[in-house]
Amino acid sequence: MLIALVWLAAAILLADRSHRPVVHAVVVVCAGIAGTTLPDLDLLLPIGHRSGLTHSLLPLMLALCARHWRPVMAGLAIGIGLHLAADAFPNAMRGFATVKLPGVGSLGVSASYAWLGVQAVVATIVGAVLLAATLPTGLAVLTAAMLTAIGIAYLFVTDGGWWALACYTAFGWIAITHSRRRTVS
Repeated sequence: MLIALVWLAAAILLADRSHRPVVHAVVVVCAGIAGTTLPDLDLLLPIGHRSGLTHSLLPLMLALCARHWRPVMAGLAIGIGLHLAADAFPNAMRGFATVKLPGVGSLGVSASYAWLGVQAVVATIVGAVLLAATLPTGLAVLTAAMLTAIGIAYLFVTDGGWWALACYTAFGWIAITHSRRRTVS
């Protein structure tokens, strides 16, 4: 988890130092790697595991502090989306696996599934939109391919990852076939 903070710090430092698109592509990848484990930072904090503070879009707000952190936000969003997607498929959604909100406690089973699923989808979409807006098209596609490889590797070894990978694959397939149909029409 502390390594996630190192990846995030590297991304922020690179984003602050350069405005070159290639550097921003590296920033997106570094932030994406950080995002895959950053939500579990709650294990080191007195807020309980699966806190709604870290297992949500809230960590992305720090990237809103500066406009030139847009590549940081793109990578974080995609990484956090991957993490939350895997967390949406625990062995059993009870106790440790449920989402907790400060002052409220556990959201319960159904609300935890909904929280994680919605946050994962929104984070992934936000990340993809920001990635497309931040980098030139060719570099954005190359960076997306790199993040896809990182995401597949992450989901292969993470509890719940296989189901999340199946969902990402299905949505990707739908998006590709839908876009092909629109191109042909």
